[in-house]
Amino acid sequence: MSILKRWGLAFFFISATFASFAQLPASDLILFDFKKVNSEYFITNGKMLNKFNKGFYNNQPSFFDAQMLYFSAQTPGKEQTDIYAIDLLRQKYWQVTDTPDGEYSPTLMPTKRHFSVIVQEDKTNVQKLWQFPVDQSNLGSDIFPGITGVGYHCWIDREHVAMFIVGEPHKMVIANRITKSQKVVIEDIGRGMKANRQGLLYFIHKIGDDNWLLKRYDSSNNTIITIVQTPGQSEDFELMPDETIIMGSGSDLLAFNPDFSKEWKKIGSLADVGIQEITRLSIIGQKLVVVSKK
Repeated sequence: MSILKRWGLAFFFISATFASFAQLPASDLILFDFKKVNSEYFITNGKMLNKFNKGFYNNQPSFFDAQMLYFSAQTPGKEQTDIYAIDLLRQKYWQVTDTPDGEYSPTLMPTKRHFSVIVQEDKTNVQKLWQFPVDQSNLGSDIFPGITGVGYHCWIDREHVAMFIVGEPHKMVIANRITKSQKVVIEDIGRGMKANRQGLLYFIHKIGDDNWLLKRYDSSNNTIITIVQTPGQSEDFELMPDETIIMGSGSDLLAFNPDFSKEWKKIGSLADVGIQEITRLSIIGQKLVVVSKK
């Protein structure tokens, strides 16, 4: 594996004349100002972030801080995906990884010195969880050499990570990166997983085709409670500091807080800016990024 140097926005161009390769579905990253005043939400100033890669795959956005956004992209002429970063303040972006493998779901690890990604190996298509240094000082390493089929992941604390393991059925595994121990928690999960500051893990449990539940797992006593049914077949969400859950459903953004309501509340529509299907989202402070399916 190799890590590329950073490239400024003004110096990075992509030719659209490459030969055609297998292409992932096109998607856009749209940045909004996201503000809550009392009980009302204001979602304004939509801006496309991936003009350098318009018409191609741009997905799995993840804020590393209020200024830095990482995501996975497939650019013209490449079969695999690489990790890119955008400095929102300086309006510059660069390619972070350039390997024969595919990299997905960049996630800042709790130490904030490394970020983790799902690596799909070029020769075998095996999916594993890797880590790379944020300062790009080395070529990264496989966190769990014995665990394959990793589709998605979420860090619970400095040692523990929840992983969506692809299979029949899909299952959630909690693993310790120090001891390498692992435990199956539940089966039939969705891809959405978020942990709060206390280490409680929110996740999607797919009971049936029309019955998807948002649940919460407490590893301290190995218990699971149901929070709410998801709106439609939505499975990606963001968890706010006050435990409010934000989800997309079609072009709408919905919010739910179990302490204050019993049903989802529509907090905004993005249809007027051309977004018909919100597939993923990431929020930090007063910034919101959504993935819009083309």
